[in-house]
Amino acid sequence: MSLTRKVAYNTIIQIVGKVITTVISLFLVAALTRYLGVAGYGEYTTIFAYLAFFGVLADFGFFWILVREIANPKADINYVASNILTLRTVLGLAVYVVAYFVSFLIPQYAAIRVGIGIAAFSTLFLALNSTYVGIFQNKLRMDKAAITDVLGRIVILSLTLYLINIGSGLNLILWAFAVGNIVNLTASAWLARSYVKIRPAFDLTYWKAVFLQTLPMAVVLVLGLIYFRIDTFMLSLMKSSVDVGIYGPPYKVLEMILLLPTMFMGNIFPIITRYIHTNDEKIHVVLQKSFDFLLILAVPVTIITIYIANPIIRIVAGGDFVVASTITPIFGVAATSVLALQILIVAAAFSYISIIFNYLVISLGKQSKLIWPNVIFVLFNVLANFLIIPHYSYIGAALTTVLTEFLVLFFTWLIAKQNFDLRLKFNSIWKVALAGLGMVLVFNFGYNYINWIILTVISSIVYIVILWLSKAINKDMFLSVIKRSE
Repeated sequence: MSLTRKVAYNTIIQIVGKVITTVISLFLVAALTRYLGVAGYGEYTTIFAYLAFFGVLADFGFFWILVREIANPKADINYVASNILTLRTVLGLAVYVVAYFVSFLIPQYAAIRVGIGIAAFSTLFLALNSTYVGIFQNKLRMDKAAITDVLGRIVILSLTLYLINIGSGLNLILWAFAVGNIVNLTASAWLARSYVKIRPAFDLTYWKAVFLQTLPMAVVLVLGLIYFRIDTFMLSLMKSSVDVGIYGPPYKVLEMILLLPTMFMGNIFPIITRYIHTNDEKIHVVLQKSFDFLLILAVPVTIITIYIANPIIRIVAGGDFVVASTITPIFGVAATSVLALQILIVAAAFSYISIIFNYLVISLGKQSKLIWPNVIFVLFNVLANFLIIPHYSYIGAALTTVLTEFLVLFFTWLIAKQNFDLRLKFNSIWKVALAGLGMVLVFNFGYNYINWIILTVISSIVYIVILWLSKAINKDMFLSVIKRSE
C-alpha cells in the first residue's frame, strides 16, 4: 500500500473510530446526567477535571518523544518502547498517588475523595495505553488503536448502564471506567505484539535523557491544560456541585467538537514536519489548505451549535439541564447549560484556527517559544475566573474561556509568524463569511416553523452551495492535502 493510501486509510479509520466513540460517549453522558442529576453529575465532572491536571504530569509529553524516537529507522523499538512504558508506569503511579493525597487538603472534596481515588486508578491505565497508540501511529495502523478504544468504551458504557439499572452509587460506577480502561490497555498490548516486545526496562541514563527532552513540551502541555480546565476546578471550589453540573454537559460537547481539528492536524503534523526538515516549498500549500479547510468547518459548526444548543443539551443531558440555573438571566436570557454552550462554541471557533499555528511551532522544534505565552494564558484565565465566577458562575467561566482562546489564537499566530515565513492568504474568509450569512438567514427565517434537524440540513446545503459557487471549495480540497504526503 502506498504512503498516500496508508495516510488516507488511517485518516478515515480515525474518523470512523472517533464517530463511534463519540456516539458512545454521548450515550454515556446522557445516562449519567439523567441518573445522577445536576448535582451528582457535577461531582462526576469535578473528579475528572481535578485529575486532568495530574494526567498531564503523568503523560509529560512522552507520547511525542516515543513517536519521534521510533520513527528513526535505526532505533531499537523494543528498547525505546520498553523504557518509555516503564518510565510512564513509575511516574504515573507516583503522580496519581500524590493526586489522591492532595485531595485531602481540599475540604470541598471530602464527599468525592473516594471517587478521586478510584478514578485515579482508572486514568493510569488510559495514560499507559497511549504508548501503544504511539506504536500504532508509527506503523500507520491506527485501525488497531480505534478497535481497542471502541472496545474499552463499549465495556464502560455496558457496565455503567448495568450499574445504573441496579441503583449503584457514583463510586461503584467509576469502577466501570477502570475495567474499561484495563480492557483497552490489554487489547492494545495484544494487538501490538507483532510490532514490539515490551518488557520492564530501567535504563536510568536513558530515562534522564528522555525526561530532559520532554521537559519543554511537558511545561507547555501542563500550562495548556491549566488554562483549559482551571475554570471547572475553580467552579468546584467557589460554587456548588450544581454549578459544576450545569457547566459539565456544554463543556463535554465542546471537547467533542474539538476532536475533529485535533484529529485532522494530527494526520497533517508528520507531513508538515517532513516538509520543514526538507525545506520543501509545498509546506506553504499544505498550511494554506489546512487553514481553509478548518475555517470552512469552524463557521458552520459555530452557527449550527448556537441555533440548536437547546436540543443538543436536551439530548446529551436531559430536560433538567435545559432549565437548571443558579444565577439570574443574562440580558434576559436564562443562564442555563444552553447559554453556556452557545458561548463556549465561540471559543471552539478560535481553537479551530489556532491549532494550525500551534502544530506549526511544534513542527519547527520551537515549542519552548510557547512557554511564556502559555504562562500569560494561565494567569489571565485564573485572574479572570477569580473575578467573574463569584458573580456569573459558569457563564462567567464560559466567557473567560472565549477570551482566553482568542489570546491563544493571537499569540500562536504571532509566534508562528516570527519563526516561519508564513504566507497564508485570507481570500477565503469573505466567501466563508458569505456562506455563513446564508446559514444564519435560513435559521432566522425558519427557526419557528421548521424542525431543527431539517433546518440544520437545509442550512448546511445552503452553506455548501454558496461555497461551491464562490469556488471556496472543490472535490479535491481535502484530498490534495493528503496527496502531498507521498
